[in-house]
Amino acid sequence: MEGIGGLVPQLMIKLDPDRPLDQERLLAVMGCDADAIIIGGTQGITGQKINDLWEEIKPFPGRKIIEITGAECLVEDADEYWVPIVLNSTDPKWILGAHAKAIQQVNRWNGLSLPGNVFPVGYIVLNPESAVAVCTEANTQIDDDHMTGLAQVGHLLFRVPWIYIEYSGSFGSMDRLARLSGKIPAIPLIYGGGIKRGWQAKQAAQFARVVVVGNLVYESENLEADLREIRHAVRRD
Repeated sequence: MEGIGGLVPQLMIKLDPDRPLDQERLLAVMGCDADAIIIGGTQGITGQKINDLWEEIKPFPGRKIIEITGAECLVEDADEYWVPIVLNSTDPKWILGAHAKAIQQVNRWNGLSLPGNVFPVGYIVLNPESAVAVCTEANTQIDDDHMTGLAQVGHLLFRVPWIYIEYSGSFGSMDRLARLSGKIPAIPLIYGGGIKRGWQAKQAAQFARVVVVGNLVYESENLEADLREIRHAVRRD
């Protein structure tokens, strides 16, 4: 996947179109020197909400990424489009069905060829209380061997370039992330979930090439300072 390789971990900010974002928080996100902003969510997603948020972040100097979970998520001119494949979902819709409909919309822009900036991303959802786990009927009770197998199937068999370990709202087990990274060091990992402090970001960045911050954007009492601390921790500067 172009743009997120290399040895230095990257920081990405994930914004939910269904959650209000005031101007002060938006400015903190836009000015935090993150590597990318991702627009994506699980509940209440509409084309209007996607477009409204897209217009807000257009001046952001880094990469702008849209998660495609349905045709309503599509806007033109994003730098990258991520197609989430929930590898531990028990509902085929979230492995194939929703994405086929979205790709039909992409085809309307580009004919039958898939643009080079559309990438599948293999998600392993591990927080059973999260909205994404409930929505996708994810089997969150998998052991380390099963998780490793899913990552290998996604990356090595299905050729998904990135595996996203998603704890969505809670800070996950860094021991598990370390074990997964140790077993499959060649597979690029993205980590997201519960990052609120620099020390958490620093731990995750030891094992994942990308650290994603989401809920903090809406919950922090001093967002600018928190994002600065996290950015320094991720980039080790």
